[in-house]
Amino acid sequence: MTENITLSPALPEDVPSVLAIQAKAFAHHSGEFDVALWTGETSGELLSDLQEMTVIVARSKTGEVLGSVRARDLEGVWVVRKLSVSPDHQRKGIGAALMRAIEEAAPKTCHKISVCTMLRLGENVRFFLDGGYMPDYLMAGHYNRLHLICFAKKPS
Repeated sequence: MTENITLSPALPEDVPSVLAIQAKAFAHHSGEFDVALWTGETSGELLSDLQEMTVIVARSKTGEVLGSVRARDLEGVWVVRKLSVSPDHQRKGIGAALMRAIEEAAPKTCHKISVCTMLRLGENVRFFLDGGYMPDYLMAGHYNRLHLICFAKKPS
């Protein structure tokens, strides 16, 4: 499937698609924890991120947005956030392709790439471990009294 996608910087006109995919991708966790951080993001918030962060989208051959990921440099750490892939296109390598693209976009001044997920989301934990990330630290009770596990990787 990944040979049928292109990866490129997100554009302002991608905002509705990115937000819809993100909401769909995180909505299936709504029975486990409060997903409003991901499903309730506004267009204005994402437009602000387009100015302040690197935001990459995966597109189908027809131009449909299939997923996205964001990152920013915080004092030499490339912090990756909000990786999401349309549920209809998951498990086809798109998430891994987005992660490789965002890793490659890390400034040369960054000494670490960091990404976090809910500890209880085993599929996400395995995904990051399979992508070469190592557990870095646990943020116990961080978000809505749930535990986040953060992973780290050295930039290439």
